[in-house]
Amino acid sequence: MKCFLSFLTFDFFLLTFSFSHRILAIECTHQCVSVAVGGPEGIVEETVWEWQRTAESIIPLVDKVLASAEIAVSDIDLLALSSGPGSFTSLRIGMATAKGLAYGTAAPLVTVSTMEALAKSARDRVDSPFLVPAIPARKGEFYYALYASKDDGLEEIEKTTYAPVDRMKDFLELRKGRCAVVVRDISPLQQVCRAAGVGAVKADFFTAASLIPLANKKYTAGEISSLETVIPDYQQKFRPKKQGHK
Repeated sequence: MKCFLSFLTFDFFLLTFSFSHRILAIECTHQCVSVAVGGPEGIVEETVWEWQRTAESIIPLVDKVLASAEIAVSDIDLLALSSGPGSFTSLRIGMATAKGLAYGTAAPLVTVSTMEALAKSARDRVDSPFLVPAIPARKGEFYYALYASKDDGLEEIEKTTYAPVDRMKDFLELRKGRCAVVVRDISPLQQVCRAAGVGAVKADFFTAASLIPLANKKYTAGEISSLETVIPDYQQKFRPKKQGHK
């Protein structure tokens, strides 16, 4: 069901998975702003695909999801945040929002690797021995990692790095016919994937709800983030744009 508010478009989902804890999840690392609440009743989620307006839309999304789930923010047991990599600005906004909610509610915060969550969400849908989650970095560059899909879950084979698109071709050719690139916008990588002989998966299914199983697992294992020290996973230092460059 599509819901419209002003000029923003929302995707609304009521999912059937359930968890013993009420978890509020935020995913705003790149290309969308997504908020979900998961608990014993299932998962309620809303997503805005105008991510350039992250700062203006994230709190209204939180309020809307809580209202849809018919719970108060004080009922939240755990906050989950997609930690990056991604857009520097969006990462900072997401972290500030999650910390503010954590301080205000006294709920613990768990950060989830965006790469791992992206790969995990694809593993549930794609039959491929290797998965390469990819996230846009600066113009012409992508963050990417390599995961092996195993019976008991995912294994990180190569940690997150970033490189120009043309350099990804050599990396992908090593796994020709045995891996799938998982990315929200396929178009910048489509030619490289075709040349390297690997699949490409449009990851429009990767939203805040994708964080909840991993966050629940980390919380159960006692992996709680310190609000005083936790920072986004930037992966690289901020490089301001040169004057005269768009």
